[in-house]
Amino acid sequence: MTGGEYRPTWLIRVFDWRKVPGTEAVDGYHTISYCWEQSGEVIKKKTTNNGNDEYSFVDNGQHCIVEGYNLYEDEILEVVDSMETEEDGYQNENKEDGYKNFYENANEEAINSTECLQWCKPKSKTPTIRNVTYDQLLQQVCKDFQVTYVWYDKVCIDQADNKAKSREINQMHKIYRNACYTIAMIPEVILYDPKDFEHQVFGKGHKAQKKFIDDVWYSCWFKRSWTLEEVMMSRRILIVGTNTNMFQHSLHSADRPTTVDFLSNALLNFGGSEQNEGSVNQALAFAHFRTSTKPHDKIYTLRNTFSYMFNYIETSYSTDIKTIFYDFYRRVAMEDFSILCFGSNRYFDGNIYNQSTIDNYNLPSWTGVAGHHITDRVTSTTHPQLRYRIDNAMLMHIATTRYWKISITPYDHGCYSLSKNSIEDSNSYLEKISRIRLARFNEKWTNMTTADKDTVLFEWLVNMQNAASLYMTHYHQRQDSLLTQARPLTLTEDCEECIVLPILFNIHGPLHSQPDADVSNFFIVNYARSYCLPVLRECTKGNGQYRVIGIYYVGEHVNLYEPTFEWGHFIGREASNTDDTVEILDALFENNCYDVPKEFIIE
Repeated sequence: MTGGEYRPTWLIRVFDWRKVPGTEAVDGYHTISYCWEQSGEVIKKKTTNNGNDEYSFVDNGQHCIVEGYNLYEDEILEVVDSMETEEDGYQNENKEDGYKNFYENANEEAINSTECLQWCKPKSKTPTIRNVTYDQLLQQVCKDFQVTYVWYDKVCIDQADNKAKSREINQMHKIYRNACYTIAMIPEVILYDPKDFEHQVFGKGHKAQKKFIDDVWYSCWFKRSWTLEEVMMSRRILIVGTNTNMFQHSLHSADRPTTVDFLSNALLNFGGSEQNEGSVNQALAFAHFRTSTKPHDKIYTLRNTFSYMFNYIETSYSTDIKTIFYDFYRRVAMEDFSILCFGSNRYFDGNIYNQSTIDNYNLPSWTGVAGHHITDRVTSTTHPQLRYRIDNAMLMHIATTRYWKISITPYDHGCYSLSKNSIEDSNSYLEKISRIRLARFNEKWTNMTTADKDTVLFEWLVNMQNAASLYMTHYHQRQDSLLTQARPLTLTEDCEECIVLPILFNIHGPLHSQPDADVSNFFIVNYARSYCLPVLRECTKGNGQYRVIGIYYVGEHVNLYEPTFEWGHFIGREASNTDDTVEILDALFENNCYDVPKEFIIE
């Protein structure tokens, strides 16, 4: 596999592990992605005057290479796995849901690597363990996979030269984008049982690969801010675990089928192709739950991910952290309104399933910090008469002559219902969602025109999950309208009345096709389109300001099996097949047009 034409300033030549000019790698190079805490002992030295912590790093040569190990006969791994304990805050009972369920303790900026690692202890006499430094471990891995040149930040970035460091950090999106492969070192990944290869799992390949992906999701590597940028900028990835490995590439830009997971479907080669241009909401769906040793890095990594929005800015850890956050969010919000495309961050029973790591920076509601962004690509269209700006106090001003002011009702099975759902109730609802999805897959759709209200609303809950991967919390049914014209909302706050703005979010959901029924690999053949709108509520402080609290789901662009799911049915326009999003906005708001623009000041 070849990479791009760009070459980093410096690379490491693998056979002698020496730093050489990047131009020496005529046939390409690879990159290393790893969790800093797992490469050695990180020691906190002091806290500077501006509140930043400084650390030193010691590699005591305690990494190990196991030799003489027969994968199918020897058992040498004694797994120290804190992820399975209830007190650690992980929600393993919902591991089946993949990347929709994140770690709850992501805001704990742990430095102790023993919370994440598995340690090798031989259980037989056959294998031997050779203790090495992390650099020696990386060199051996690169040799094993016939890697000739590699980019490794600890060596290729001059940590003592702040200007050179800032310059290289600003180029990291190019470094990872142009590499042949990114080699991700994730020791938590383990092959538990070779027999797992024999058990097929639809969409995941086999049971071993499903466990592999689960281990990646709960790893230290997947919690960090820098590794998020690295995987999103990578075209392809090689994940090296303790005793197993896996290659993966993006479904959006490859001509070869692969399994469906959060790497291939959502992260890899982000913004690297016409089919996967990338939107702000996608990055924030993961970034808002990442940790970093220095808080500035949470923004510097995002700024690199959206480098086209920013001119060169010096990476300085002495800059006020509030300034860093405010400047970033103000800029991306003015470039891409998908920042408003978020909803509830709660399960049926009201428990938070993704704990934000940036909720203590006093960010405005329109950043989505109180909720969870949609993970699929979103394009947005504002009505031509709408005007907006963001002032120095981070208040968003939206002036429009078109908007809805509606009354909504909490969903009986949602997190704001008067009777809270138990875990057992939640599990039964998840099973019901799976049954409905399977029935639809087999072309057995519910007849919405004859269904009762509970059935209609639950079908819309499934639609919300399919399109946004978020749970329905409320619904809206206009007076004297058909039951089939009811629509779901997913909100971060409970309320009885809200405002809906004429900003159309077009969700591009990938449609997968399996070319070989005997192999669980897929292509993306097209993208389904669904539409939603941002929702505001007036602040209770009585200051006339508003908060963004979620989205109103209007419907699909087209549904050949159930036309009542289409956006046109919502307003009584059957078979409305226009692709013009401005025309769709005009149709949705034609009866809600006012002579004088109203300004909504959003805090």
